[in-house]
Amino acid sequence: MLSIDFAKLRALRTADAQDILATLAAPLVPWVSTVRTVIQWDTGNTELDQAIIAESLKRTQLRNAAAFWQNDVDEIARITRQVAALGQTRFRNDPRLVLFESLTTDSRARMDVYADGLAARDAWGEADATWVVKLSDTENIDHGAFGSLLSACLARQATHSAKFSAWRLAASVVMTKAEKLDQDCVTWYEEATRIFKEGTAYGDMIRTSVPTTTRPGQAVGPAAITSVMASGGDIHLDVAAEHATKYTFLHQPPGSPIFLVLVTDSPESHLTLHNQPPGVHRFKASGSNSDGDGPESAVVEVTVAQQAAA
Repeated sequence: MLSIDFAKLRALRTADAQDILATLAAPLVPWVSTVRTVIQWDTGNTELDQAIIAESLKRTQLRNAAAFWQNDVDEIARITRQVAALGQTRFRNDPRLVLFESLTTDSRARMDVYADGLAARDAWGEADATWVVKLSDTENIDHGAFGSLLSACLARQATHSAKFSAWRLAASVVMTKAEKLDQDCVTWYEEATRIFKEGTAYGDMIRTSVPTTTRPGQAVGPAAITSVMASGGDIHLDVAAEHATKYTFLHQPPGSPIFLVLVTDSPESHLTLHNQPPGVHRFKASGSNSDGDGPESAVVEVTVAQQAAA
C-alpha cells in the first residue's frame, strides 16, 4: 500500500530537482518535463494536504459517532441484564416469569445487543409497564425511558453510518490524489534519468535527491502523556510515543459518559484547551506514523477549579 508521507516527500523532492534542472541545466540540456511544471507539483502537494486535512476531520467525526453509539449499546446491555435478572426474581412465582427466562443478555455485536434490548423492552411492557427497574443504589429507569434509549440508539447508528460513508469517500480522495502524484513522480523520474545519465552532475543529483523506495517501517510505541496542567480554565498536556510523527488526543469532560476525539493526526505533541468548565477532565492520546497507529496512553486526570465570583 502506498505511503502518503512517502508520496508527499517524493513529490517535494521531484519539484526541487526539476527546479534545479530548469534553472541550471536548461542552457546545457534544453529538456522540459512533459509531466508537470514546478507550480503544478506544488499545487498537487497542496491539494493532497487539503484532502488529508478533510479526511482527518471526517475520521474524527466518525470516531466520535462510534463512541456515542457504543455508549448507548453498552447502556442497553447493562439495562437488559438488569431487566432479565430482576424480572426473574420479581415474577418467580408468576406465569409472567417465562417472558424473562428466554431473554438473551450476552450478545457482543451491536445490533444483537440492540435486538436483546428490544426483547427485554417488550417482555417488560407485557409483564408490567409500570414497573420501575433499579439499576444501582442511585439509578432507576422506567419502561418509557428504556424505549427512548432504544430509539436514540437507532439514531446513533444512522449517524455513524453517514459518518462512515463520508470518511470512506474522504479517504478514497486522499489515496486517489496520492497515487496520481506518485505515478507522476515515477514517470518524471524515468524521463529525467533517460536525459541526465548516471555519472553526470545532474544525473547523480536526481538519483540521490529523489527517493524511489521507502525505508522499512517502524512501529509506533505506546503513547504516554508526560505532563498535564490546569490553570484557571486552561488545560495543557504533552504526549510522547516512540517513532510517532502524528498524535490523536481524546478528552472526557465533566459529565460526559465517553471520550471524544479532539484532534486526529496532529503533527504537534502537545495540546492546549481554553475556557474549560470546572470539574475533573480525563485525557488519553495515541501516536501514529505512515505505517499505522500505536497503543493508547493510560488515562490521566486533571481538575479545573471552580472560579471564585468576582
